[in-house]
Amino acid sequence: MSLVLIAEDEEALLEVFSEVVEDLGHRVIRAHNGEEALLLARTETPDLVVSDHMMPRRTGMQLLHAMRSEPTLSDVPFLLLSAARPQGREAAQTFLAKPVDLTTFEQAVNSALQYRAATRTDAALAAREPASSVSLAREEMLNWVAHELKTPLSSARLNTQLLLRKVQKRGIEDERRSAEAVLRQLDRMNGLVTSILDASRLADGKLELKLQPTALTTFLEELVQEWRDLQPDMDFSLHTGEPVEPLMLDAERLRQVLNNLLSNAVKYSGTSHHIEMGVTLNPGLVLIHVRDWGVGIPASALPHVFDRFQRADEDRGRGHGLGLFIAAALAKLHGGSLSARSNLGEGSTFTLRLPRRN
Repeated sequence: MSLVLIAEDEEALLEVFSEVVEDLGHRVIRAHNGEEALLLARTETPDLVVSDHMMPRRTGMQLLHAMRSEPTLSDVPFLLLSAARPQGREAAQTFLAKPVDLTTFEQAVNSALQYRAATRTDAALAAREPASSVSLAREEMLNWVAHELKTPLSSARLNTQLLLRKVQKRGIEDERRSAEAVLRQLDRMNGLVTSILDASRLADGKLELKLQPTALTTFLEELVQEWRDLQPDMDFSLHTGEPVEPLMLDAERLRQVLNNLLSNAVKYSGTSHHIEMGVTLNPGLVLIHVRDWGVGIPASALPHVFDRFQRADEDRGRGHGLGLFIAAALAKLHGGSLSARSNLGEGSTFTLRLPRRN
């Protein structure tokens, strides 16, 4: 049995995190702020610290830095949770964004408790250009909004997942469907909050890519297979053509772009159930297109589909008007672009252009 210190100022989240860790067979001590957590850690050295970031009396990052400066606590694994993405979060062994998935949280706790290697105390943080007072205030406001919205979302989602587990054991079908419906709506709310934050950070130039050599064909094959599993009633085809050399990409952000295009293609496919993804090569460029044969986009709306809060239809319940704005901005960050062509009743084709750098 391991000792886990959990620091969280939201009582509901503190309770559910503690319940999950105790169900894993570990002993839990609880703290409601960063200062209390540090005092408890000094009193009895924990095997793992699980901490929220935005807390009174010490933030999660301040707690982490204080522990790293004390010899007896410097090598204690640290699991940081936050709706925001605080600078320097890489110093924690593991960072999880709120709302936290139950299984992901359990895996992170189990993994951290197996970790006993010495923690680097002299890791240098990447230097950043000084930001203006207005920019810093805006970033602080974004972090506050993320925390205030995602903290109750995280609590609601974890409790719903625990409820769903119990309902599944009882085998009551109506209760299971209701719990799953709640979970879907919470995920939809989380997606909206995440999109708003991404859009703001993109507009401010705050979002950074993590570029790595990526085998594009393999990446696209796995992505399309995921969509085939997710939407078995749809027919997804992939045409990759000639081999493509590894590209410098942020794979998760590229997945975000293509998931948005595929999601829209499914939504607006109409009576057609076929979605096509294809890859073609141009000098210096890789072109990835996503095509559907659905309802199409009106000519008057087509020039504005990549604007913030712009939608191509009047059904406000089908999206928040940020997905294509974010996708186009991420394409630009990669040094590429995103374009669309469409005719009403004939479907739409979105084309992502990415640079080939040798």
